[in-house]
Amino acid sequence: MFITVAEKGSFVSAARQLGVTQPTLSRKIKLLEEQLNLKLLHRGNRELSLTPQGKKIFKTSLAVTQAWDRGLESLGNNEQDVKGKLRLGLLHPMARWLSESFITDFLKRYPNIQLDLVTLTPKQLLSMPDCDLMISPIMPEDQSLVAIKIFECNFCCYASPDYLNTFGIPQTPTQLSNHLCIANINCPNAEKNWPYIDIDGTEKSVDISGRVTSDSMDIARLLAANGLGIALLPELQVTELVNEHKLVQVLSEYRFKRVDMNIIVRSRDHMTQRVKAFIDAYKAFLTEHRGVQYL
Repeated sequence: MFITVAEKGSFVSAARQLGVTQPTLSRKIKLLEEQLNLKLLHRGNRELSLTPQGKKIFKTSLAVTQAWDRGLESLGNNEQDVKGKLRLGLLHPMARWLSESFITDFLKRYPNIQLDLVTLTPKQLLSMPDCDLMISPIMPEDQSLVAIKIFECNFCCYASPDYLNTFGIPQTPTQLSNHLCIANINCPNAEKNWPYIDIDGTEKSVDISGRVTSDSMDIARLLAANGLGIALLPELQVTELVNEHKLVQVLSEYRFKRVDMNIIVRSRDHMTQRVKAFIDAYKAFLTEHRGVQYL
């Protein structure tokens, strides 16, 4: 109960998840504090926070609980035995893409896993809030977290056929400065230029501008498909729009942004069977359906 209260930061939310009344839960935590002779929580009007002693107890309790779960899971030898809740943190475009193509098969394969998809902002990816693992293009600031590189995500330039018919097809990256480009403003520095590798291998960049910007790759791909400009998008996530002839790749002979996609876990050596199962299934999916050679 204490772990749930600590994770939720609220007696109301924790009681709802545990299926008990708020007064009952509050009494249980008070009794625990009396038994330990420690104050575990700062009780505010609207939210709870852990005392220094509470943080130590929470960390220890969580480690013991996870070790117990791993021990139970290790007794199983098939996919039916992999069970429990798995909280996956990721950016919204990745959540949308996996929901369209991967999640259904994964849950069919592991019917006893409850998957919680938690969409995060780029800033939240730096700290891994309340998740078992994350899929992230951003390295976490927390040095205790472990990043496992899965694949390199290539970004390419895309526009709609209508846009290209109206404004022409850029033949070199430098011509992008004369086009309407859809900048991403949800990166550490709002995009004012797009770096690229020229045909001769030199690193260059081109200044961009346009009439619309977006803080979402999902929105940018739709804006591009609707003819509002050229967008720099992850090629894995535009396959359907390309196949439907709603987007066309331009400047394919040039290499634009390339981002390492990582799975972030709390420990490489002490992963639960649920986490291992997800990582293995995700790697297999990327290789089988997308031709990605994971690292």
